[in-house]
Amino acid sequence: MFLKVNKSKGKEYLKIVESYWDKSDKKVKHRVVVNLGRLDTLMQHSSLIERLIDKLSNGKYVKIDEINKDGEAFNFNYGYIVLKDIWRRYKLDSFFKRVLENKKIISSNSNSNTIIKTIFSLIVNRALFNEYSKKGYFDKKDYFLFLNEEIKLHNLYLTLEALAQIKEEIEIHLLNINKTIFDTNLQVSLFDVTTLYFESKSEDELRKFGLSKDFKINEVQIVLSLLTDKNGLPITFDIYEGNKAETTTLLDTLDRLKNRFGLQKVTIIADRGISKYLNLKEIKQRGYEYIVAISFKKDKELSKEILDTNGYHKISLDEANGYYGYKEFIVTKEKRVKVSNNSSYYDKALDKDNKGYIYKTVSLTHKVVATYSDSRAKKDESDRNRAIEKLTKKIENNITPIKKSKYITINQSSNNSSSDSNNSCKIEYEINLEAIKEESKFDGFYALASSNTSLDALSIINIHKNIYEIENSFKNLKHSLSIRPIYHYKKERIIGHVIISFLAYIFLKHIELKLKSSQKIQKSNLEESITVENIKNALLSMEVTKTLIKDKHYYLKNRHTKLASKIVDLFKIKLPKNILDKEGIKRYLQLFH
Repeated sequence: MFLKVNKSKGKEYLKIVESYWDKSDKKVKHRVVVNLGRLDTLMQHSSLIERLIDKLSNGKYVKIDEINKDGEAFNFNYGYIVLKDIWRRYKLDSFFKRVLENKKIISSNSNSNTIIKTIFSLIVNRALFNEYSKKGYFDKKDYFLFLNEEIKLHNLYLTLEALAQIKEEIEIHLLNINKTIFDTNLQVSLFDVTTLYFESKSEDELRKFGLSKDFKINEVQIVLSLLTDKNGLPITFDIYEGNKAETTTLLDTLDRLKNRFGLQKVTIIADRGISKYLNLKEIKQRGYEYIVAISFKKDKELSKEILDTNGYHKISLDEANGYYGYKEFIVTKEKRVKVSNNSSYYDKALDKDNKGYIYKTVSLTHKVVATYSDSRAKKDESDRNRAIEKLTKKIENNITPIKKSKYITINQSSNNSSSDSNNSCKIEYEINLEAIKEESKFDGFYALASSNTSLDALSIINIHKNIYEIENSFKNLKHSLSIRPIYHYKKERIIGHVIISFLAYIFLKHIELKLKSSQKIQKSNLEESITVENIKNALLSMEVTKTLIKDKHYYLKNRHTKLASKIVDLFKIKLPKNILDKEGIKRYLQLFH
């Protein structure tokens, strides 16, 4: 909080003002806490006001007539010191210095110390500020108090290119540290794939048009694969061409992991994206296990077994969520699948069809665990009704074209009216009631497949629940950390940009896991839930206000959130005094530099 003098209708008013972070506008704003009244009236009781200032300034005594009424107040963030503490825990100063100098990744424009400072600066920006472009961040970098005084714009781009050359070393170093901090291991790993778009329509060797998970049809993109541990702590990532098939990225990641980390046994947890038969066969053939969600609606035999409620065992039954149960059975199935003609994983007994495609008959055995939930059934029905309602409105309002949907049928008829010299095709849309009825049969049902047939059904269900962690990782990377859109076009800078996002997310996830593992924090009454987004906002609330008092700059500590207080207590970080001059705040921040 700080004192501010405002002018209104020729009069001056003294107010106590505090800063806060507006989540909707993503801006720091001010609000009046107390309106003390007209300054000329208050000056008649100056001793009272001086005691108030003394209280606000924690003993730093300032007289009311020493306030520079025409001076502006600016807010600056010092919450990045928490991220600096984590930087130290990961021993990144010595790591980057060693790797950069060993690989001789320096130039006439930068040295290892400058690159290291810039890496930390970029992590802070991505974790807290979320400015999309590096130029945009550079223009606003002074918001982080005394952090970026020596950094030039070209340092940002050179640093991204340097990071691209040491990606694997970074991943191995972080994994080794996390093994000691969080007991991280790869025995159960979560895998998923997403897409990141660019504000561009120009394709190159990496940026391609493809199936966008952000529904961006006019922008080029890249494919990002991410592997995390069961807690959602990132282990490794890869980027691929924007038109790369999701199923091929996992196998590539597994090969790299096996070579780099010497893995013996890993269970891959994933959603439906990788559950094609050939994919699962290759995972198993390479010595790994899997627990994946599977599609079953188009498989008559499998869907018949799953929809048959005989044999379901109750997991829970309560008023709030209704019934939740499961059944399990072993499935062995042969399937004729199309394979790549350069595949090295199958024998040469392949057959071709008349179009020249190469096929292999694949036999696969795994345990299927089917679940049914009343609450899922309600959600499935609600989601379908919402989709149908949108389609109905479009049909009624004659909005065309309508995106292809299983809930509508498209009728085409020729328009041969005599008034129209050119025959035209009229398209009509109808809600497909039969499709809706068929789809409703599957409400509430879900199916998992485990390559380990000896694993019990409840363990399979509980292990797969961790899939939320990687889904949440992508959500945080895209929304909380604003990883996209990407404004780079050079491959090395694109990789560097993703590495910075990867590191920033690990830092915030580190705080989240530490908070959740603290019994003291869990017993406290926090108004905010412990999420990456709330942690980011808590660190952003750690601000000081720079103002002029008797022609000298002072920094007044603002009020921060309860979660911020819990974080600094957990990490044993000493907070600054309520008011400090420039030399004082610099000395304080030097403790973390």
